[in-house]
Amino acid sequence: MTVFDEFESNVRYYCRRWPVVFATASGASLVDETGQTYLDFFSGAGALSYGHNNPFLVEVAIDHLRAGRVVHSLDAHTPEKRAFLEAFRDRIVVPRHLDMVVQFVGPTGATAVEAALRLAEKLTGSRAVVAYEGSFHGMTAAAASVSASLDRHHDRCVFLPYVGRCEGADLARLQAAIQTPIDGQLPGALILEPLQADGGARPFDPEYLALVRRVCTEHKVVVIADEVQAGNGRSGPFFSFEGSGLDPDIICLSKSLSGLGLPLALNLVRRGLDQWAPGEFTGTFRGDNLAFATATAVLHRYWSDTELEQSTDRRGQLVRQTLEQLAGEPDVAPFAIHGKGLIWGLHFDDSATAAAVAEAAFRLGLIVETCGREDTTVKLLPPLVAEDDEITTGLNLLADAVRIASAARRS
Repeated sequence: MTVFDEFESNVRYYCRRWPVVFATASGASLVDETGQTYLDFFSGAGALSYGHNNPFLVEVAIDHLRAGRVVHSLDAHTPEKRAFLEAFRDRIVVPRHLDMVVQFVGPTGATAVEAALRLAEKLTGSRAVVAYEGSFHGMTAAAASVSASLDRHHDRCVFLPYVGRCEGADLARLQAAIQTPIDGQLPGALILEPLQADGGARPFDPEYLALVRRVCTEHKVVVIADEVQAGNGRSGPFFSFEGSGLDPDIICLSKSLSGLGLPLALNLVRRGLDQWAPGEFTGTFRGDNLAFATATAVLHRYWSDTELEQSTDRRGQLVRQTLEQLAGEPDVAPFAIHGKGLIWGLHFDDSATAAAVAEAAFRLGLIVETCGREDTTVKLLPPLVAEDDEITTGLNLLADAVRIASAARRS
């Protein structure tokens, strides 16, 4: 028995999927204590979009620590926070014509969702929320209450179906949900992931997202976009809703914001809705200046032009083409393909097949996870900065894993 088995809670999860001890990491690769190398198409559940130990960001962090700069500052002013706010304003907010302010909420995406829901309640007086089937917004109380994928009692929330292709009935369902009281209150907020991540790498139809904006504006419902996993360039553009007309009132961001896996989360709030009183929503770890420093470096290096976005779009097309070819092979288990940019899902008919694919991939040296309803989807999250040959190698390993799992299923 190891110390992990002896002393760590039963709640541990990923270590059961990948029963090795990871020791070092670089770029798109993880190496265990025995020296075995794995290609990482998991990327820390999306927190490492810029790769493991990105050398450029590591140097920024080392310089910050060696210089004796402030590390922890709550919400006090620091040069690092100023630099981050300036970079985020100039690289992300202004080019997208967003009239929004930044609220630092603490270290996690779930905290960002909690803050967004609480602000919506303050603005509208209603705790009732509209959310979507397949959604995952976090494990804390309020975030879990609007996450359909969690087995919880959702007394404040009604869930609409995911909409991959907008049809007439979807508008009627949306209007009915907005106008139907939940526990005596009309909904004050609608929260959705414009591209569902744990729901199976499923993008919403942009036409439907535009309908959401129109209906919510008509009924004065706050629109919250959860961009924690699919944002930060994962789908190509910085936000996964770009080009859809969703125009959220609040945008939740976290995961790969720092670029180095350091905890950092924030909400973008429409300026006119920033009705917080000073200190009304607070938290100890809102001022991680090491994360501010690396996040600023990310913005200047990767978001000063469209090179990364174009690269993600190009390689996303490669992924789709490869998966479509694989799906066309006569002997593989049938699967549907969802995704955009560098977030993709292979949706199988049953969880056993998806689990077998992920297990075979691990044995071959590729790390992927399962997600979606009843874990029937194999999800791909390669680093955005992975080399083209690493993307190709990973897809070849995945194809072999699908063939292995398919053969076992037939036997």
